[in-house]
Amino acid sequence: MKHTRIIGIPIIATLAACLFSCSSDEIITDTVTTEKTGAVRFAINTDFTRAGDITTNNLTEFNVYAYTQGTEGSQIFMKNVEVSKSSNNTWTYSPVQYWPSGKSVDFYAFAPSEWIGDNSPLLPVTYNALSDYPNTKDIVYAVNMRLKGATGQPNPLVIFNFRHALSKVSVKMSSTNSGLTVMVSNVAVSNIMTMGNFTFPSTSTSGDPSTESIGKWTDQNTPFNYVLHMSQTKDEFIRLTSTPTLIATQGLGMGGTIFMLPQSLTWRSNGSGNDTYIAVMCSIYDTKSGTKLWPNENTPKENIVEGSTFGDGILKFPLSTSKFSEWQPGCHYIYNLVINSNEEMGVIEFGTPTVDTFIDVETNYQ
Repeated sequence: MKHTRIIGIPIIATLAACLFSCSSDEIITDTVTTEKTGAVRFAINTDFTRAGDITTNNLTEFNVYAYTQGTEGSQIFMKNVEVSKSSNNTWTYSPVQYWPSGKSVDFYAFAPSEWIGDNSPLLPVTYNALSDYPNTKDIVYAVNMRLKGATGQPNPLVIFNFRHALSKVSVKMSSTNSGLTVMVSNVAVSNIMTMGNFTFPSTSTSGDPSTESIGKWTDQNTPFNYVLHMSQTKDEFIRLTSTPTLIATQGLGMGGTIFMLPQSLTWRSNGSGNDTYIAVMCSIYDTKSGTKLWPNENTPKENIVEGSTFGDGILKFPLSTSKFSEWQPGCHYIYNLVINSNEEMGVIEFGTPTVDTFIDVETNYQ
């Protein structure tokens, strides 16, 4: 079967900082002096400082579960306690808890509160991304293990280093061929799993990330097509330029940067079955004449959108690349799609000419 080939490879990049803490993040500490009260107090730190993310500066509340570890085993110490940021940058909660004598405490924190709710963080927690549709909400988690208070002595703060549980995805598009006009009517990210189970890490989330200190996602299921842009009229078409444009909310689409469930990415065929891909419905025109170049009579059937209101074709860009085949938590995946021309457009183009060398044919008359 003949496949549509776009001249202009989709450029896929990930932030080099994914899964690592930003050293520039501020640690907000409790301004109360270290009194010998034995009270459990909190402070926080988060990864990244990018728009839309939960950061050290914009996190105003989180919830905590805590379990004591003693001879009788693990016992609940704090159950879904809300910890809030006060006006003087201290973290408060009620009722105040005091360090248990002779026992260590394991702390589990998360935000927003509805993510974990009344589910125990000691067990896998089911997450449904569609409950937050259109997926503009970041979720974070933190663990601090085996902490002990000192009776009659100043007790240190319980400092949480939060990590991002989801992957972040952005789609940008451009066209660098000034001779073509690319009009995009619809953009969707297809076959994305929306449900899965999250397991908190088995060790503290402070310090450099490791296999044990990063939460795990399993049993991802329930695929869904996220519509980033959907035009209802021609006025809502996106005309691509040479500047990569973030596919933002227009028409009926959700658009913008969205938070996705970390998952494996499949591309084994041509955007069928369970393949994960970016689907782009568009038409391509000659800029000078306005003649429609694609789709046309030579376009393969799999690139024709039957019943398309605007007569568009469909292009499919795999989400899996040679660099990665899955989305990892805490990573921002930026897909740059460059649409320039297509082998089925039928455009007549001229290459570099050559000129035969004159052959000398000499005739002498006497």
